[in-house]
Amino acid sequence: MVSVELSQICINYPRFSYSIKEIVDDFLRPKLDRQVREYVKENLGIDKVFKIYDFDKIDFSKNDYLEPDVSKNELFLKTARDLLKKSKQKAVDIGMLITVNDNNQFLDPAPTVEIVSKLGLSEDVRTQNMQGLACSSFSEALLNSAGYFQLNGKNNSMVLIGSMYTDWFLDRLKQIKLVSKKNKSDLNNLVYFLIFSDVVGGTILSKYDKNRIASIDSNDIFSCKDSRKNGYKKASLKLSSNKKNRIIFDMNLDSKVLKKTVGNLCQKNIRQVEKKALDEYRKIKVLGLHTAGARFLDYIISKCNISKEKAALSYSLMKETGNTGAVSSLQFIHESIKRKLLLKNEKGCFVDYGWEGSNILLFKNRK
Repeated sequence: MVSVELSQICINYPRFSYSIKEIVDDFLRPKLDRQVREYVKENLGIDKVFKIYDFDKIDFSKNDYLEPDVSKNELFLKTARDLLKKSKQKAVDIGMLITVNDNNQFLDPAPTVEIVSKLGLSEDVRTQNMQGLACSSFSEALLNSAGYFQLNGKNNSMVLIGSMYTDWFLDRLKQIKLVSKKNKSDLNNLVYFLIFSDVVGGTILSKYDKNRIASIDSNDIFSCKDSRKNGYKKASLKLSSNKKNRIIFDMNLDSKVLKKTVGNLCQKNIRQVEKKALDEYRKIKVLGLHTAGARFLDYIISKCNISKEKAALSYSLMKETGNTGAVSSLQFIHESIKRKLLLKNEKGCFVDYGWEGSNILLFKNRK
């Protein structure tokens, strides 16, 4: 058993933000039929999203690829520097750097290469880049940091999570002439383009910090992966060539299978928690879920018998900032403490899920 303490949490968004209504009624109006516009405005459960593009400069009728106006490493570095400043730590105090990176800006080399150099981290710092774990990766970063501490890692671990999907879905959307409900692939691409916010979140983890804001016991992290023989087929996103030999982002997604699979895995995880600590789980009054859209959240809380009252903060955050991807777990821990929804030493719970599987973690407020 290893207790991992969170010294600080920082969340940074790009400077461009838009309401869902503004995107579908103004920027994308010529590309969407009326039925689609009304559907997304009424069913996403999201008011505003943050993007790495200035939409005022984009001609959505053209199919050219556009580089983002804000780079992922720009937000990674800002978040890292904010963490060091707020926690009053120095770059040499970081013994392990983990980046969670789901973006084509840095296929190779990993973003850790630039971050180590520009932050001035030690020459012997350990680095790890988690590529492609999508929305359920914070628990893996926690467990890897706990492993580092168990192996006598003397310094702290910095975790930076980047959720930036807009350039994938924007590029695909620009090539579609008209999105209608008849074409599920085009509709899924639009929905993913709309619901995701581009964001970077980070935290510094330590074995002990007197100024800690939260702690997580490694035994209070539960994980279920989709290990079925054909489980990997439910979702994929790859670089492909179209008929004009142009590289495109080709998404293949069975949203119904994904939702059902994730619901079953979340249910299994909750049973694990109940089996280990039923009384403790029943006392939890603040429970978060990955902000994957209103219908997805509604399905998970129904499937897992979670009260909407306990999950109220997740619905609120989703409305305010959209789907924050793998950052949503850090965002929830940060906001539940900031909004004083937990007393000191009270525990909260976060239910995480993505294309890979489902994780649940219990965290303790230390403020």
